[in-house]
Amino acid sequence: MTRSILLLLATSAVFSTAISAAESPLSVIKDANDRPIAIEASGWTKDWLTAFAKSETYMVEYLRPRLGIHVVDERGETSPQPISGNYELKNGAVRFTPQFSLRPGMTYKAVFSAPVRSRQQSVPDIYTINITIPAPPPAPPTRVTAIYPSSSTLPENQLRFYIHFSAPMASGDAYSHVKLVKANGQVVDRAFLEVSGELWDGSGQRLTVLCDPGRVKKGLQPREELGPVLEAGNSYRLVIDKTWRDVNGQPLAAEFEKKFVAGPAVESAVDIKDWKITAPPAGTRDPLVLQFPRPLDRALLMRMLTIVDANKKQVDGEITLGEEERRWEFRPDQPWPSGQFSIVADTALEDSTGNNLARPFEVDVFERVDDKSGPEFVRIPFTVRMK
Repeated sequence: MTRSILLLLATSAVFSTAISAAESPLSVIKDANDRPIAIEASGWTKDWLTAFAKSETYMVEYLRPRLGIHVVDERGETSPQPISGNYELKNGAVRFTPQFSLRPGMTYKAVFSAPVRSRQQSVPDIYTINITIPAPPPAPPTRVTAIYPSSSTLPENQLRFYIHFSAPMASGDAYSHVKLVKANGQVVDRAFLEVSGELWDGSGQRLTVLCDPGRVKKGLQPREELGPVLEAGNSYRLVIDKTWRDVNGQPLAAEFEKKFVAGPAVESAVDIKDWKITAPPAGTRDPLVLQFPRPLDRALLMRMLTIVDANKKQVDGEITLGEEERRWEFRPDQPWPSGQFSIVADTALEDSTGNNLARPFEVDVFERVDDKSGPEFVRIPFTVRMK
């Protein structure tokens, strides 16, 4: 700020006398949807507006303690420090725009300590406006939409469950809300492996729960001490209690449970020779269909099988599953042309017990594993022909 500007401001009326005592120079600026987005202080003399225009640094330093928006807490107390934001000149007024949008459900107070109107006044006028941002209507309660595997009979060496929710869930205490219950009402103690951080997908709407592998795999100490998690011939309920809260702090709409019976263990590797392939006719968008003799892991089926053409270019399309994860369908975005195609399967593709295309789950304990690693992918050719 130059000396001439300082002298000019010191010897002139620094606030317009055109504002009557009943008027307020402070106003709230709203967007097209009637949401508060900024505040403005008007009534400045030409000298002050000139000074602000010449030195943005001075404008900010002068206005920061005098014009701002403060948070009002639940007790009605106003924060002494204003929220951060930017100052600019707008049509003869000074506008303060918060750095971040004002949050729904919060109350704020806009404060303007106006300059004195003349030399005879020594106390500035204080103008305030309360700003309340209405909270959005509460979202409908989150619910459990499905638990996979979907079959009502699961092998006694079942390794994992997928719990799907209608909206993102809060994380951190998932294992306190998931219980495995026997037919007699007894909870299976220490049934699940409690993974630090929990196994959520990116959306927060799917949780993977692992049966304790130490109790699933034979010959390990936890199984010897506590027994298997599931025993063939017994009935169980996987129970999700309604006190589990979503990211908005709301409890689930209702308790959810999956009833199933434990069947014999499945201990052989997944064999693609047992898959039945139904190729679609050329010129249509009919799906390519794979039928499996046993259910495969739902999440892995959605990403570990792809279709490529004769030039090894991936074919884009949509995957759907059915028949309790025994049926895989691929519908292309464009009609099938005639020619040769391949199903590319990742050998890490598993069934629900951890057996994959390369080896069974139990092999690490009881069988010698060849030091040579196998292929990461296998290709299954099929032909698309005209009807």
